[in-house]
Amino acid sequence: MPGSGPGNQYAGIECKVLIAVPFYKNEHLVSRLVDSLVRSAEDILAIGGEVLFFNDSPDYGPLGAALEESSALASAHFPCRLIKNSRNLGFVQTMNLAMGEAIERHCDIILLNSDTCIFPGTLAEMVRVATLDPMTGFVNPRSNNATIASFPHQAKFRTMDPELGFAAYHALARHLPDVSYVPTAIGFCLLVRYAIIAEFGVFDEIYGAGYNEENDLIMRANRCGYRAVLANKAYVWHEGEQSFASSGTPKAVREEKNRAILLARYPEYKTLTEDYHTSPSYMTEYLLGALLPDDNGRLDVAFDFSSFEPYHNGTFKAGEQLLRAAASAWAGTFNLYVLCMKSTYEFHDYASCGVEWRDPTDPRKYAAIFRVGQPYEWGALERIYKRAAITGIYMLDTISIDCGPLFSPRVFNIWQFALENSDFIASLSDITANQIRRRFRLGGNLVESTIMLSLDIRDYAFEETAHAPDDDACRAVDSDCILVIGNHFPHKYVVATANQLGEAYPDRQIVAFGVAASRISGARGESDGGRYAPAELSGAKNILGIHAGELSDSSVANLYEKAAAIVFPSHYEGFGIPLMNALAMRRPIFIRRLPAFEEIWQRLGRNPNFHFYDTTQDLARFLALPPVWIEFESLFGNDGSMRVAREIFEGLQKALSCVNYQRILKRLEAIEPGDSVVMEHIVPRQPKQLAAHVAGGYAERFFMKLLSIPLVYGVLLFAYRKMRPLYRQLVGRG
Repeated sequence: MPGSGPGNQYAGIECKVLIAVPFYKNEHLVSRLVDSLVRSAEDILAIGGEVLFFNDSPDYGPLGAALEESSALASAHFPCRLIKNSRNLGFVQTMNLAMGEAIERHCDIILLNSDTCIFPGTLAEMVRVATLDPMTGFVNPRSNNATIASFPHQAKFRTMDPELGFAAYHALARHLPDVSYVPTAIGFCLLVRYAIIAEFGVFDEIYGAGYNEENDLIMRANRCGYRAVLANKAYVWHEGEQSFASSGTPKAVREEKNRAILLARYPEYKTLTEDYHTSPSYMTEYLLGALLPDDNGRLDVAFDFSSFEPYHNGTFKAGEQLLRAAASAWAGTFNLYVLCMKSTYEFHDYASCGVEWRDPTDPRKYAAIFRVGQPYEWGALERIYKRAAITGIYMLDTISIDCGPLFSPRVFNIWQFALENSDFIASLSDITANQIRRRFRLGGNLVESTIMLSLDIRDYAFEETAHAPDDDACRAVDSDCILVIGNHFPHKYVVATANQLGEAYPDRQIVAFGVAASRISGARGESDGGRYAPAELSGAKNILGIHAGELSDSSVANLYEKAAAIVFPSHYEGFGIPLMNALAMRRPIFIRRLPAFEEIWQRLGRNPNFHFYDTTQDLARFLALPPVWIEFESLFGNDGSMRVAREIFEGLQKALSCVNYQRILKRLEAIEPGDSVVMEHIVPRQPKQLAAHVAGGYAERFFMKLLSIPLVYGVLLFAYRKMRPLYRQLVGRG
């Protein structure tokens, strides 16, 4: 082999690995690469390496001079030779010369582009990884800019300089396994085992100046089972596009022509690579990239409000409280986003919180997503698991699996999966936390926290405006009425309570707030799909049913103001926002003796405006002479929404500190390619059931995407609101 070498100081050292580097013009690349090899001299000697520098532009003086100088420097540190091609051969033929020598000398070979920078430990790790599995034929290190071998995968890391690129990689590499199996490898820094080239040959020169020649060789060997792998604890920086920067043929032209050759020979290549880029392992790596802060040191974190809708209820109010507090408290650490329908964002005016809107189906990735409210459909879990390295869920209560009419095995399975696979679970109260532990298996290393909503009464006050009713039903409410609050679900016990109170006090107006007037005529539930017939308001003249969801704050405040007493008769609550609203409006509140209510009472200093009862009969007796409001200095400030935001922040930070590659991978493997896989892991299904479930899952995702289009959602919402009164009239007559 023609060339010049360092003399005989390395004579007698057996070469085990040839390291071949071709140069074509671009003399400015020489010193950077050679300096990095010198810094890795210990690795080169440890692996029995010898470096071959190829001058593939022999008539270009500046490159020759740079190589002469740098190879002389390198020869003092490791065996190396400078080989000057007699004419320009191109990358493929030059590397074939090197592989020919490796075959003759029974050596493995590392093919290294000139626009790279080696980091210490890389070459030794590549060689170690190559020996772990006898079917490993090809090894890539990780890089900033090497397609399938890039890590982190996000585009913003591709153009970083060597030190910054390595720092980004190094911050996350500890999470990766030592080895990842991949369908192909990239030629920028490629270790090829001796047995591969000895058995299957070198690059096919049909690929001309280059591109896809390494894929051809890898596919050739793979048909006999030999694999390409990534050495995840090895790193080589790659500038990219420089090896051919002075070539007369553009990359796009070579790529198109050579790819056609490759696919004609190996049609499996396209499927293998496409499947890998949608695989759980690749998605896991991509999510890990979201754990690196931006230039301001902030991570992207999102609240998942995808189940929130453009109307009012307690959960949505709590979400808004939290969003507003977090936007203020987390500003220096997180870039905060809210995932919800555009109509929800506008209806609740989340823009006033200073938080940017994102569509729940937006593919952008986050360091963490925190969902407010337990999930009721697989799509909700799929979305957050595919978009965040860390996932948290605020579990409000377990009523949906405890009440028979609400129970669904599907919902139970969704919650079980979430509690085993999420990173952070916050429970709304101690009772919710205890019930979750009794009913479900919790995942290992799960960060658990009980985080009660704000106990600062001021957070529940209505706006300081005139509380004039803007709804006909509200105008019909008498002063000194008894206001019974809840909804149509049986456990809220609004209808039964209103009926008993109406009978006990025929001369007093009883307002069932949260139960539409149609309940008087026996309409079935709207959100329960008519699965049960709830109790009906008696129809007595002193009982008034008022639907709650779309009333303005002014109308709701007016109802509270008119009430002599407020009754919250629910048999189960994780918290109870109406209780806090009543205190904020300075109205005595009657509540069932529930653990969550007693917890709030204790934390508010045993406020005397709490009036507990055990049965509805007891309540009726207590209301014979409704109590008056007693001024009381309740706790403020430190127990408000900022405390809630701080505790959730601490939970997310703890989960972020113990992020785990295998945990992310496990949940993505379970949920891919869709709901059917998750269900098979949890509940065996008959073929018809499974087919129906898969079809339903696809339909669900289709309509979720359809409804995410603002115009479509707006039209359907308008139609629903117009048709609802007619629906109630028809059902009432039936």
